[in-house]
Amino acid sequence: MTPVHTTLLIPCYNEVDGIPHLCARLREVVPQISSNGGVEVLFVDDGSTDGTAEAIRNEANGLSFRVIAHRSNRGLGAALRTGFGESQGSEVVTLDSDCTYDPLQALNLLTALRQGNDVVTGSPYHPRGEVIDVVPWRLFVSKTLSYIYWAVLPVRLFTYTSCFRAYRRDVLAHLDAGDDGFLGVTQLLVSAILRGYRVAEIPSKLTSRRFGRSKIRTFQVALSHLKYIGTVVGMRLTGKR
Repeated sequence: MTPVHTTLLIPCYNEVDGIPHLCARLREVVPQISSNGGVEVLFVDDGSTDGTAEAIRNEANGLSFRVIAHRSNRGLGAALRTGFGESQGSEVVTLDSDCTYDPLQALNLLTALRQGNDVVTGSPYHPRGEVIDVVPWRLFVSKTLSYIYWAVLPVRLFTYTSCFRAYRRDVLAHLDAGDDGFLGVTQLLVSAILRGYRVAEIPSKLTSRRFGRSKIRTFQVALSHLKYIGTVVGMRLTGKR
């Protein structure tokens, strides 16, 4: 068996319409990554009810892939934790199943990770990043939250809410992210920052969805972030990590 150097981890929930496009993009990027070692594509089907898992098995031909399924929908944070536990690569890249971040951009994440960083996050809000046709009010909420995290954390990044990231596997075991939902994505990054790991940010392109619909409940997620920011401020004041 070829050793796995990189895991592409993709949480999915009711994304059946976009799976053919996602798998086509993965077939383009995997050969470019595999020049540095074996690559596995790990899908975590988070309790889908629309046939997402079956679509993956039908469309992912040509890829070295696995599908791990939750019996019920548990949330993005829970899906990521499951994927981290099942992943085999020494590098783990987390990708959005809706291709709002083109999987081909994963090459840029890995380049930055291999330059000595522990966590690399993609940033559409970076001065060299790009946002295309995203709903303005959702963009406003995300940017506002990222600005607040910028103000309270010791490492200044432009984006704290993006799932589009690369991690060194041996770092993941030390990161705290207890939220089962979308907040868990930010908790991973904040934990890495507060624990002193090398965190880098690269400019990325974010586009609107072409398939399916978003599962995020913006108001509820924003409220959870505001509560967590209060927790982060408390940790900063007490020196906890």
